[in-house]
Amino acid sequence: MRVVILTTHSVRRRFLVRELRNFASVERAFVETRGAEVPFETDHPFEAKCRPYETDSWFGGKAPSFSEIADVEYFETLNSPDAVEAIRAARPDIIIVFGTGKLSREIISICPRGCVNIHGGDPEQYRGLDASLWAVYHGDFGALMTTVQILAPELDCGDIVAQHAVMVTPGMKLHALRRAGTESAIPALRDALREFAKDGSISGRPLAQKGRYYSHMPSVLKEICLKRFERHTDRLLEAA
Repeated sequence: MRVVILTTHSVRRRFLVRELRNFASVERAFVETRGAEVPFETDHPFEAKCRPYETDSWFGGKAPSFSEIADVEYFETLNSPDAVEAIRAARPDIIIVFGTGKLSREIISICPRGCVNIHGGDPEQYRGLDASLWAVYHGDFGALMTTVQILAPELDCGDIVAQHAVMVTPGMKLHALRRAGTESAIPALRDALREFAKDGSISGRPLAQKGRYYSHMPSVLKEICLKRFERHTDRLLEAA
């Protein structure tokens, strides 16, 4: 079972590939280097804590380069002809997508029986970007989950293969949420790969409803998220 992952260079992507290699043969990682251009302010101070927190938690303070974890190739966009040809040449049985831009039908067609996407939320409620933050903004803490879906041409609309709740603990801070969400992807992926090993394909159930599509969350709304999330986890602490 030859697994290829399409992703970006962030610390959490490297962590996921490292963990994935514990139960799958990762043939190659293809890393997209071009980020999205957003016409409004999205940065918030809590995000500056995410990377060092994740690096300390997963790598003891020093994150390895991608090349230390997997055979890796870099492309500005994975939809470029060179990238598509390189992905095809890797002869994957399974393609796992985690955090790239929207991918072309040509890439989806490379693995019609095993092409999945990791979505950091519940696609029946929150599709698109910053899904976990949008759930927090709406006070919908039950929607904090990670979903493995069949990769579809329309974003986050593929059949649901597996879902795992994100563990929110008493007193938890918002900068720790991304770590918890990434970790919850591991058992979801294990379920998907187990199905492929058994049946030679990955299938799922159709969405009961197509969730609203969300874009990047503006900085001002992230401040509201920070307060709502920590109010929620403080209540969990009081109830413990």
